[in-house]
Amino acid sequence: GGGGGGQVHLWQFLLEELSNPASDRHICWTGQGQWEFKLKDPDEVARRWGQRKNKPKMNYEKLSRGLRYYYDKRIIEKTTGKRYVYRFAMNMEDVVRCGPQEYFQHCGVQPQPVSDGE
Repeated sequence: GGGGGGQVHLWQFLLEELSNPASDRHICWTGQGQWEFKLKDPDEVARRWGQRKNKPKMNYEKLSRGLRYYYDKRIIEKTTGKRYVYRFAMNMEDVVRCGPQEYFQHCGVQPQPVSDGE
């Protein structure tokens, strides 16, 4: 088993992690702005992404390069003034077929607001 795992995109992986209540120690929705999320433990997120892609040397530096690549494509944006806080810039309603609040409830995840400079 485990074929096809190489085909997952970074944004899909992040969305999967965000949709899983068990992941909220290292990544969470902020509930602020549309589809905004925070990497609470960037190294752990990177490690899991590396596992997923069979790249044991994956780290946050490489992962953030992947995120920056998305800025131009307007898939993910950085939230200014907040460390490790990003948001999905694409039309997420097309992807998940509902709005953020509905989606959080559906997944059973609890947004965790972040304060500026946190």
